[in-house]
Amino acid sequence: MADFAAPGPFAVVTDEGEWHDAARGRTLRWRHYQPQALAGGDPVPAARIIHSHGLGGTRASGERWLTHWASWGIAATAVQHPGSDGEARTSDSPLALRHLLRTAVDANQLADRQRDLLFAVNCAAKNGAVPIGLSGHSFGAASVLRVIGERRGRDDIPADPRVTAAILFSPSARGGLLPLGERFAGVALPCLHLTGSLDSGIGPGDISARERWLPYLHSASAHKWLLSQEGATHPELAGDAGSPADPARAAALRAATTAFWHAFLGQDAAAATWLRAHLPQPEAHPENTAMRR
Repeated sequence: MADFAAPGPFAVVTDEGEWHDAARGRTLRWRHYQPQALAGGDPVPAARIIHSHGLGGTRASGERWLTHWASWGIAATAVQHPGSDGEARTSDSPLALRHLLRTAVDANQLADRQRDLLFAVNCAAKNGAVPIGLSGHSFGAASVLRVIGERRGRDDIPADPRVTAAILFSPSARGGLLPLGERFAGVALPCLHLTGSLDSGIGPGDISARERWLPYLHSASAHKWLLSQEGATHPELAGDAGSPADPARAAALRAATTAFWHAFLGQDAAAATWLRAHLPQPEAHPENTAMRR
C-alpha cells in the first residue's frame, strides 16, 4: 500500500502571479505548485486544488501541504484574500491578530472571500474539464464552506457543481442566522475535516477546539471524514513552511489528505482502501482518534 506520508514521485515547481477580477476591481495574488511529469513516465494526474488561507495569511500559507500534494501529482494554487490577509495585520503579535479578528472576520469579508474562490474556480476551469478540489485553513475553511453549500441566511449560493471534494483545516461554525442542521444540510460533497485537541480560537471567549467539529457533525455528506489529533494546535494545522510541527502528526496529515485527494479527485481505489484502513470506524472514541462516516 502506498506511503502517502512520504514525498511523492514528482518534482514540484512553484510560480507566482496575480488574477484581476475586473467586475469587482479586486486583484488576487496566487502561488502555484505544479507537479512535473517524470521523463518517459505517465502524464501527471489532471486535478487541481484551490487553497484559501486563514486570517492574516498570504499566498505562501499552507506551503507544507500544497507542496506535498503536488509531489503526488495534484496541482495546487494558494489564493491571497485582500482585506483579511497579512497586509491587513499591523504586526505579528497576538494582539494584532485579535484586532484583525474583530475587524476583518465579518459577513462582508466572508462574502468577498466566497467570490474570490468562485473567481479562482473560474480561472482553474479554463484549463479544461479537470477535477477541482478546495481546501482552506480556519477562516479559509469557513470560506470554502460558503462555496460548497453552507447557508448562513445571507449571500447564500448553491454548492458549486464544479468542485468535487474539499479539505477543511480547523473549520468552524462562527456566525450565521440558521440552525446548524439547516445551515450545513447543503454540504453534501466528500469532505475531510481536520482539527486537534488544542485547535482553539484566538484568546479567551473565542471558539473551543471541540466546536471545530460542528460542520462535520451537521453536514449531509455521505463521504465525510473527521481526523482530530491529540495535541494538534491551530498553527500546526495551517501548514506554513518553517512553523513548528510535531513530526508524527504532520506525517498523519500528509498521508490522510493525499489519500483523500487521490480517492475523490483521482478515483483511486487503492487510496480509498487506505482511508478505510487507516481511519478508524465511527464507534472509536471521538476525543483522541479519527472518525469516519
